Amino acid sequence: MKVFAALPALLLGIGAALLASSARCADVVRLGEGPFLSGGGFFIAQGLGYFNKLGLDVRVREFQDGALAVPSFISGELDMSFMTANAGLFNSIAKGAPVVIILDRGHNRPGRPYTVINVAQALADQGVRSLADFGKLKGKRVGVGALGSINQFNAAKGLLKAGLDPAKDVQWIVNVPQPDLMKMLGQGQVDATDLAYHLGFFAQNNKFGPMIATGDVLAPDGQISTFAARKDFLAKNRDVVVRFAMAYLQGVKEFNTAAADPAKYPRIVDILANATTLKNPDVIRAIAPNWSYSNEDGTPVVDSIMEMQDFWSGPYFHLVEKKVTQEELFDLSIAKEAKARLDREKPFGN
Repeated sequence: MKVFAALPALLLGIGAALLASSARCADVVRLGEGPFLSGGGFFIAQGLGYFNKLGLDVRVREFQDGALAVPSFISGELDMSFMTANAGLFNSIAKGAPVVIILDRGHNRPGRPYTVINVAQALADQGVRSLADFGKLKGKRVGVGALGSINQFNAAKGLLKAGLDPAKDVQWIVNVPQPDLMKMLGQGQVDATDLAYHLGFFAQNNKFGPMIATGDVLAPDGQISTFAARKDFLAKNRDVVVRFAMAYLQGVKEFNTAAADPAKYPRIVDILANATTLKNPDVIRAIAPNWSYSNEDGTPVVDSIMEMQDFWSGPYFHLVEKKVTQEELFDLSIAKEAKARLDREKPFGN
């Protein structure tokens, strides 16, 4: 009888040992990430255990902007990271930074924007209410998180459409976190700002200033962010990176599906709320489908990223010192291999 009484404890001990052994055998990926809704595909894959299922132990280090992850990435503290297509990234790669872009992590697909322009309520009262009114921003203060950022690119494209010189006709307020820019809008310290959609939504609802133009109109299919990998990590661990991409693409598929009808996917909404700065499932549902869009084959929007590099090279701004080629910027084979294996092996059952 004592033998049988001890059996459950013995089985539990064996089970724990097997789990510990499995964890030790998992391939580690040190990843830079940020709490932004455009990374929804990653958060879903992580929250639903898809990386674990493919034998990966993804260890996340959080950054408030992709540009802030660059030093740790270049130094070798990270194996992969989310990256925005900013002027600094192009300069880093031109100087030999050992990184390549491998996956789409969100873009402003028409009908699925992630970024938005808000203007101060006083300007809106004066008739600045749509893209057609951007000419009235001449001489105004436009706030963006960083010089050479995707947010500045989007705002500059709108100014160009209105016939303004984006380098000379507005005063740029830079290097301010987006939540602070939102508050500055309400306090009249900036006249306009380019924000993530949920922050623009919050600003509008709190009477800081209305949303007047979305990123999918300003720069259709403009890349918001990507995943990049270190070249040395990729060379030694290609299968690890491909498996990461497979799990991520499954998350992307579910992210895009949920954005179309979030009420049907409460678990997905909860994952996104908990993983991002929003923390509120009601807001996640309210702003759908404006969560951004990621290509389900994983391919980044190459033309958009190359356009950004050209833009920051001149004639309005000269933030990129030396342009790099498409071959230096991208390794598109990872997305292609991951999608083929995902379709063939169906590790997640669909």
